[in-house]
Amino acid sequence: MDNTTLNQHYQQILGNTAPWKVKGVKLDLEKLINEIALEISPDSIWGCPKCQKRMHIKEWHERRWRHSDSCQFKTILVASVPSVECDEHGSQTVQVPWAEGSSRFTMYFESFAVEVLQACSGSRAAELLQITWAQADGIKQRAVLRGMLMRGELNVEYICVDEKAVGQGHDYITVVTGLKNNDQVVLYVGDGKGEEGLNGFWELIGPDKCAEIKAVSMDFGKSYIKSTKQYCPEAKLIFDPFHIMKMINGAVNEVRQREIVMGSIAAKESLKKSRQLWLWGEENLPDKYKSRFDALKNSTLKTAKAWRLKEVWRNFRYCENEAEGVVFFKEWYRMSMASKLEPVKKVARSLKAHFPGIITYLKYRFCNAIAEGVNSRIQLLIQKACGYRNRERLKTDIMFHFGGLNLDPVGNQ
Repeated sequence: MDNTTLNQHYQQILGNTAPWKVKGVKLDLEKLINEIALEISPDSIWGCPKCQKRMHIKEWHERRWRHSDSCQFKTILVASVPSVECDEHGSQTVQVPWAEGSSRFTMYFESFAVEVLQACSGSRAAELLQITWAQADGIKQRAVLRGMLMRGELNVEYICVDEKAVGQGHDYITVVTGLKNNDQVVLYVGDGKGEEGLNGFWELIGPDKCAEIKAVSMDFGKSYIKSTKQYCPEAKLIFDPFHIMKMINGAVNEVRQREIVMGSIAAKESLKKSRQLWLWGEENLPDKYKSRFDALKNSTLKTAKAWRLKEVWRNFRYCENEAEGVVFFKEWYRMSMASKLEPVKKVARSLKAHFPGIITYLKYRFCNAIAEGVNSRIQLLIQKACGYRNRERLKTDIMFHFGGLNLDPVGNQ
């Protein structure tokens, strides 16, 4: 194959690189590197990359970009790129058609790299792509920025707000999730679990979108409630059934702990190693424990009484409408207050105080289940990365993997 034919062949591989064109191809058989040199007519007209005003060339710089491998050769593009001097924006390097911004990788290479980074850890992806970890992280950050810019308006009629512990001590992030084409996606990640963690989301979407929100699912956190009422006063609050069940399970366990300390010798003996039995749903109880638990649940133990109230509450979700839910709650509240079990009564009072947000679930049938699913996947991401020392990098990775963004630079052209 002569040089002209070889140049034409690689021009077809690269696609439209105008106003540059392939000038020559150099193969290093020992290092398995393929260098493709591109040239441009010196009398081409240039403009500032930001304001597009016509500019004079200030100087030329030779730059190199890693391209997708061809024929098992690492492929490098080499071209001289002009810089222009803009009165408004200063010295600017002209944008080439095969790469974004100041990236040293072509868009085709970054497109493939995004797929690799989504499939494995950053260090493993860097090894497979034969680039440094920092370069792989740069590709990921550019992909998220690109995806956020291309995301467009969000459908935020129904959203979930939840906190996620991400480090030692009281180290949290606020995760806002929603649905996009019936898929669970992260809409926003904020620092902390207070108002400041959620306020940024409301400010990001703006007052018009805040006014469109119909319902927000969350736990009983006062800071989230305050933030939502401040920015979305018309939105309905839905207090997540999962967190309510967690509270009631906690009350059952507290009754058990008190009974072990203050109960009779027989009660103490029967409650030994029974913690998990009371927390399981009865239908999920392993067969090997059923005979023992049948005796426990039908006993006169205070823990058994608390457990029965827990099982009654599990039927709340089967109420067909809000009116039926009101009747159900009144009866459950009456039984709980008559139980004389202080941990259960404490939870019952809390549920009564938040009852408007609890009953709203029966109208919308929307809850934090999607948020809990996303949080589990975030936890796996943190474990795979062996933790994150940099908070911004964690937030970027969450949006990269779970943001439902279009990360492909080729598809976004």
